[in-house]
Amino acid sequence: MQAYRWARLALLCVGIFSFAQPQVQAAPAAATVLPQTIKSYVSIPDYDQASAHFDETQIGKMMADPVMKPFTDDLKEQIKQKLIAGGVKLGINLDDLKDVYAGEICFANDQPNGEKSDGVVLTVDVTAKKAQVDALLAKITQHQKANGAKESKVTIAGVAATKFDLPPSAEKPGPNEAYYAVSQDLLVATDSEATLKYILESIAAAKQDNLASLEAFKAVLARAAEGRGPETYDFEWFVEPFGYAEVIRSQQGGRKKRGTDMLHLLRNQGFDAVKGLGGYVNFVVANDGDQMEMVHSSFVYAPQDPKAEAGERFRLGARVLNFPNDQNFQPHNWVPNEIATFMDFRWNVQDAFKFSETIVNEYADDEIFDELIESLEKDPAGPKVDVVNQIVKHLDDKVCMLVDVKTPITPQSEQRLVAVHLLNSAPVKAAITQIMQQDPNAEKHAVGDEEIWEIHEEEEEIPTLVISGPGFPDAFAANNQFTQGDANKPKIPNAAVSVVGDWVFFANNKELIKKVILTKQAGAGANLLEQAADYQRMSKALQVLGSGVDSFRHFGRTDQAARVTYELMQQGKMPESESALGKIINELWSMGQEDEQAKRQQQIDASKLPPFAQVEGYLGPTGAYGRTEDNGWYVSGAMLKK
Repeated sequence: MQAYRWARLALLCVGIFSFAQPQVQAAPAAATVLPQTIKSYVSIPDYDQASAHFDETQIGKMMADPVMKPFTDDLKEQIKQKLIAGGVKLGINLDDLKDVYAGEICFANDQPNGEKSDGVVLTVDVTAKKAQVDALLAKITQHQKANGAKESKVTIAGVAATKFDLPPSAEKPGPNEAYYAVSQDLLVATDSEATLKYILESIAAAKQDNLASLEAFKAVLARAAEGRGPETYDFEWFVEPFGYAEVIRSQQGGRKKRGTDMLHLLRNQGFDAVKGLGGYVNFVVANDGDQMEMVHSSFVYAPQDPKAEAGERFRLGARVLNFPNDQNFQPHNWVPNEIATFMDFRWNVQDAFKFSETIVNEYADDEIFDELIESLEKDPAGPKVDVVNQIVKHLDDKVCMLVDVKTPITPQSEQRLVAVHLLNSAPVKAAITQIMQQDPNAEKHAVGDEEIWEIHEEEEEIPTLVISGPGFPDAFAANNQFTQGDANKPKIPNAAVSVVGDWVFFANNKELIKKVILTKQAGAGANLLEQAADYQRMSKALQVLGSGVDSFRHFGRTDQAARVTYELMQQGKMPESESALGKIINELWSMGQEDEQAKRQQQIDASKLPPFAQVEGYLGPTGAYGRTEDNGWYVSGAMLKK
């Protein structure tokens, strides 16, 4: 849901890039008048600059390409409908801002009345735009009344405001209101009276508890600004993650799903030590010898948790967030050139395994972690493997992730692999072999002298366990949800594992492990990622941005990564996508459905899309690096022209 909300904010910004007006900044900056209950914030201070810069990027040119216009028009209409379904009730169309803004536009999500509340806020600098603002407010009034809203005039904090009582919503019971006011050349639109009152009071007399004074807000943007480069920027953003998640949940009518409340679990496990994240985005940044299309500079603020035990930075499960820095990030001799993305990072895997105990136990609502580990070793029917001593203690902190795209494109085209470096491979290989030999669904494949174990998808019916006797009803089935004839019975997903040299590979398809093994076996004749021109370009760009001793590096080929989603849309199979991006899109587009877990119908008319070959030239490589610091993680990256 978070990805959707930020996509929504980005679309708001993109939608107004083409509107250029003379700018005279006179209204107060949004962050200085917004309350600390704001949970997400996006500000664009200079629309002329942002518009010009965005139009120069390849993405901007792609959006303007006539071959894309039929599709983008349809997409905009779908997004517009999603904004309505998602709870934007301010009655302001993106086009309405064309003649109104004179400076900063800010969009924020608020939590005005505790964790079960939500609000949206739009502020616009409208200096010297009174006639245009009056026309906009008249249009809003007409729109709201046409939708059944009741208008009233109110005075809040001594300022005249317009209030609309909106029709009741079955999806979200309770008051539905919208407020509009102008004070000191700042237009404020919000659905929260408490938020409007704070803003108007803050405009009249500066407050000390505004968003700009919030510790996390200051820490995030101060650190991100250090690596920003240009003094000006196109976007500034901030999110308080747990509060924002609560806002999204409230906007959806509260928590409705059964099972473990993951937000509650993560907070209990200490992940609320992450107080905020945000930063800056710039389009078209000059760079000697190369052009960066987009550059971002961000910071994740996670200071010392005061509840942590002595010698620990975080508490309970959050202690898995241990990403040491390193300076050796050259791709390994088994990373093939023909992949879509490559991520190399450092993670204290042994500690992560140990500290995951409290997470597993809370998720299961039982002390099962140690029992599971013990059963793997001592259960007569189990693999008899000492997981800790035979596997975990031999795992290094070097971890890699690869994504490859298999053609022709199908919902299963995205192949993913995770690799962990081993301190001692022999006991790990022996343990995995022992586990696989005990699994009736595992099959061994040879690639030269190496082995790949593949776990096949379960096709047989899952047997029903029937328990009869005193105290049990007849035909009581412990697995009765898996009885024969159930078309929705769960299946074991495809998986593959292999130990090669001093690495262990896990993948969702044996073919990617095979590709990696063959690359390693090719030796000096291998076509490696580190030799690729686009990878080397990105490495140089990241050095310009400050990479050096880091905790992770990422490289991606946007054209390859986007191809799966693009062509599945053309095939009308987007709802079936199993790619990471596809799953996010499907979840977002399911918002507003009665059953968000049901497979949705594709809503976008992808017949209007041109062949992928006509757009892939707009999609250049991307890359980023991250660095662990005393109070969080600094992240910076770029997108280059292809």
